[in-house]
Amino acid sequence: MKKFTDYTDNKWLVDSLVEALATKEIDTDQFPNPLTQAMQKIFFTKGKMDGEVKDDMVKVNKVTKPASSLLPSQNAIYLGKSLGMAVGGVKGGDLGAIISRDNHILDGHHRWAATLLSEPSAKIGGLQADLSIGDLVPVLRALGDAFGNDRRGMPKGGDINIYDATIDDAMDAIMNGTNMHPKFYSRVKSEEWLESIGGQDVLAKRLADIQSKTPPVGAPPRHDMPVIDADKKQHIMTGGLLKKGRLDVRAPYSK
Repeated sequence: MKKFTDYTDNKWLVDSLVEALATKEIDTDQFPNPLTQAMQKIFFTKGKMDGEVKDDMVKVNKVTKPASSLLPSQNAIYLGKSLGMAVGGVKGGDLGAIISRDNHILDGHHRWAATLLSEPSAKIGGLQADLSIGDLVPVLRALGDAFGNDRRGMPKGGDINIYDATIDDAMDAIMNGTNMHPKFYSRVKSEEWLESIGGQDVLAKRLADIQSKTPPVGAPPRHDMPVIDADKKQHIMTGGLLKKGRLDVRAPYSK
């Protein structure tokens, strides 16, 4: 099974992978990482400054899909957080996230993983943009910077990357609360949840299914992934900006 390490564990390797995602329609030089202050001032209207009216318009549709049909875009999803959400009743619902043309989710990875652990057939909603994952990551990362959002890193207190986790790690979390938030952990509820899904063998299979859904080749580390804050309705704003062509996504680019 392919292993994925955190940025802090293997900095030289993941730095070499940044921007290795395959792009199809964009020039990554137009979306510097991090976005410069000068670019932040014009980023929300730059698409209307290139002399073309419709070149930057991107189709965005509200969709609902089985969680099992979606794919991750980041190489770090945390086991304790995902299990905690699953035990807490998270199952399907709106991700509050953008989904790429090729069905990669740009955010909501822990809700997605929790759903796959609880009920893989449950449906998840989001806004699907007509851009490939390789194009969406640089665009939305820059947009998150323009929104003023902080990048994300390791959860406080540490956790195990779900791609490196074993069934023993999962059972340790359920039975002992390891890497699960102590404020929300209950062994009784965790054992009841495990029984409700069919027991340890079912959990092992679902964990393996998640691990088989690997992020795209060249996926950047978590701290270089886009942050679009659903609590501030930024995913809805993002959909509107893409549809109206406000973001300078495609050539010709404004100077």
